[in-house]
Amino acid sequence: MEIINGLDFQLQNSSVSLGKFDGVHRGHRFLLQEIQKNKSYIPTVFTFAMNTEIPKLYTQEEKNRVLEEIGIQREVVFPFNETTKHMSPEEFVEEILVKKMDAKHICVGKDFHFGKDRGGDIHTLERFQKKYGYELVTVPKLYDDGQVISSTRVRALMDQGNMRKVNELLERPFFVQGTVCHGEALGRTIGFPTANLLAPKGKKLPPFGVYATKVHCGTKVYAGVTNVGNKPTVGSFATGIETCILDFEKDIYGKEIQVEFYEFIRPEMKFATLDDLKAQIAKDKSKAQRIV
Repeated sequence: MEIINGLDFQLQNSSVSLGKFDGVHRGHRFLLQEIQKNKSYIPTVFTFAMNTEIPKLYTQEEKNRVLEEIGIQREVVFPFNETTKHMSPEEFVEEILVKKMDAKHICVGKDFHFGKDRGGDIHTLERFQKKYGYELVTVPKLYDDGQVISSTRVRALMDQGNMRKVNELLERPFFVQGTVCHGEALGRTIGFPTANLLAPKGKKLPPFGVYATKVHCGTKVYAGVTNVGNKPTVGSFATGIETCILDFEKDIYGKEIQVEFYEFIRPEMKFATLDDLKAQIAKDKSKAQRIV
């Protein structure tokens, strides 16, 4: 997938969907399937580079991976600054969608807004169709169990530790990717070596606790047990993602891995002794193997 950052670009023959696409959930995928239907156009995602206080389900790199998995060929990550946020709706359509992106086909949700003070909506896009020569398709929100499928709902389900439902709405396992770093090596001393990842800045994580996971390392996939949070037994209070990869003994420090979360096993616990911790980890491994 081609990734375009900034203002200096010129595309041709685009089928475009616009949005934040955090999580690339089922509702997003409905939009993205639409822009892939006409094989004469190049399926392209347009999103703004925005810093928000709300933790994101995926980092930009993780989102890029998922978009590429589902067939998107180009992604424009457009700066949101004093200049771009004051563009009128028509200016945005003419200068960005038409001149820069050569949008032949545009697909958005029915609640889509754009331009200065969110002044543009689907009716604005409809009004400009003939003038600027693009086709517009709008899609309704999707519902599950009577509730709108949204990134907000996915985050709420994650706060409950309901990873099965999270994964159902994401249509793939929620994951964290990163480079394995050195930890305290406690796991190795008690017979359960672990791969440690630092929590990506601004990323939404499941509640602290232990999870059944799968770990992608190179071209292979392994079952795992992952602890998210602190290490209360050893008195460490730095948030991290620590995974015991089952039936695995390789040195992967400095390697990139992807940890997929399948099910919550138990909350974080403080154990009186390391032997108690070791016994519990053995139980966690057994349960994780049954789940994944």
